[in-house]
Amino acid sequence: MQLYTSATSPYARLVRVVLAEKQLIEQVEYHFVDPWQTPAELLAVNAACRVPALITEGGEALCEAGVIVLYLERRYPEPRLMARDTVESVHARLGLALSCLDAGVGVITERRHGDATTPLAARRAEGLQRGARAVVKAVDDERPGEPDLGDLALAVVLNWLDYRFANEVPWRDWGGPAAAWLERLNARPAFVETRPPPT
Repeated sequence: MQLYTSATSPYARLVRVVLAEKQLIEQVEYHFVDPWQTPAELLAVNAACRVPALITEGGEALCEAGVIVLYLERRYPEPRLMARDTVESVHARLGLALSCLDAGVGVITERRHGDATTPLAARRAEGLQRGARAVVKAVDDERPGEPDLGDLALAVVLNWLDYRFANEVPWRDWGGPAAAWLERLNARPAFVETRPPPT
């Protein structure tokens, strides 16, 4: 497999975390690119010029983090990251995590390339705050066993909030078990190995 990725993209990090948790790292050739530079090699596999993009062993180009991680779970079911009796819960948390990332990326894009004073920019910022609170609320530190795909997605989001919005989204001050829970997940090799560079 080949993965087009970025060291700072939270979507790409989720895929890299899943690959590590599934012990598939050695089966992947990694291409680190900057999608903002519109590299030809990324355009060749994803017309939207977004990361992550995964080229499967069969040569299919899969785009979007949610599609890729669900493919990996189906194609490489062991170790399992989604038990049959928790599919709905995992999908709910995965969707929640991805929607929060979408809101945050919208905020960043508006500030870099748009007008941060518009009603649209304000709506995106409000969506980020709501999404972050929902992510924190969704953390369940009493779930037994190894973290599942939903847990991994929530942890990627919380780390990314620290990375990009530490002063604007002070989720650690909101109480609850999320901060201690995240520290435990961050000790896992999959999170250590995919930690983004300093800002």
